[in-house]
Amino acid sequence: MTRTGPGLFAKLGTLSILYLSVFLTRIGFGTILIIFPLYVATPSSSLAAIIIALYPALEGFSALPVGAVVDLRGRRRVFVTGMALISVLTFLIGLSNNLVLVGGAHALEGLAAAMVTIASLTMITDLTVEQNRGAGMGAFDLANLAGYGVGIMLGTLFSKIFSSNLGDSFLVVSAIMGASSIFVYFVLREPGHASQGRRSLRQMYDSLTSDVVGILPIWFSLTIILGFYLFLPRLVAARTGVNDLSQSAGLLLLALLVFGAGALMFGRLSDKIGRTKTVMIGAAGELGFLIILPNLFERLVVIPQGTPLIESYQMVGPIIIVGGFLFFLGSALIPSILAYIGDKASREFRGSAMGLYSLMLSGGITTGTILAGIADDLGGVQAVFYSAAIIFSGLTLTSAWLLYSNSKTSRSESLAQEHPGKPI
Repeated sequence: MTRTGPGLFAKLGTLSILYLSVFLTRIGFGTILIIFPLYVATPSSSLAAIIIALYPALEGFSALPVGAVVDLRGRRRVFVTGMALISVLTFLIGLSNNLVLVGGAHALEGLAAAMVTIASLTMITDLTVEQNRGAGMGAFDLANLAGYGVGIMLGTLFSKIFSSNLGDSFLVVSAIMGASSIFVYFVLREPGHASQGRRSLRQMYDSLTSDVVGILPIWFSLTIILGFYLFLPRLVAARTGVNDLSQSAGLLLLALLVFGAGALMFGRLSDKIGRTKTVMIGAAGELGFLIILPNLFERLVVIPQGTPLIESYQMVGPIIIVGGFLFFLGSALIPSILAYIGDKASREFRGSAMGLYSLMLSGGITTGTILAGIADDLGGVQAVFYSAAIIFSGLTLTSAWLLYSNSKTSRSESLAQEHPGKPI
């Protein structure tokens, strides 16, 4: 019998290397998240916002072509190239805070991020099967979020150690990324996967199944909600005058670790009970969290810095436990949706499907951030998160309707094949 791919232990080894690589990459991004706003010297806030927005913009624009390249040229090549590019670009940013240099390098990091994300998700899909793909995607999410959390803590530390010259912190991050790239180049192997040969970008995306298209509205709504969450520091600053994200680094790390652990658990659960049932659990948790978040937010922002944990709980009340539980349930969404896309995507075009995922991620975050700003101007915190709940509910119901229609069509076609000539 001919073996078409690596054995079980080889697959586990490749997955472990992949998760470690993702973890190290996200440490770099998390560190930059803290340092970059302090490092960029701009004459206006709007110009700083444009420079920061260049990253997700180029990540989104490049997602579809990168997905096609992953299918045509291989996963490992794109992944290693992306990691090496991040290292070089971060090094360039550390040399000078010149606006043109920083803006250009930061924008190109969006391209590199798309390469790393799409290639890694495609490799995880290749190395897993439907019975364990949810756990595989949950582990990816855990590595992703844990890396960001450690990076945020490092960024907070670097902002103090290198306060006289923040550029040095980018050089340290560049060295970490460079070492990771060299490590991955020598130990990561290309997983076995199907290949269809050269096809146009349009042909690749025309091949996406109706099930993949059906799950995209809820995924897009989730990325919009992420954009709303990224607007939270602005809401906090407007009400407390605190602009330094590093002061909340510990709380952010805790939230990321809780969410990552939930993703791993619910990813495995989706392997047992099915993707759509797990998505329903996550959707209920996310919607509930958005509904209570305005009340929870108003209680949290009035707690003075340095207040002991017990006293903080007494000021907030049991709603913090309810909010934490709903937030934990919401972590079921990402791994189950990613696993669903991996299950339903054509074997030859898994990179293209993950490219579409990445495009919607960038577009959703941008859309959500803009909508959050508009909602805040119109009605404050309640308008921000109640509007997020409405958007999430509407697009989730759209996905439910599309998936139900697809299921109904599939059953009709199956009956037609079993009973040819009979009206269905």
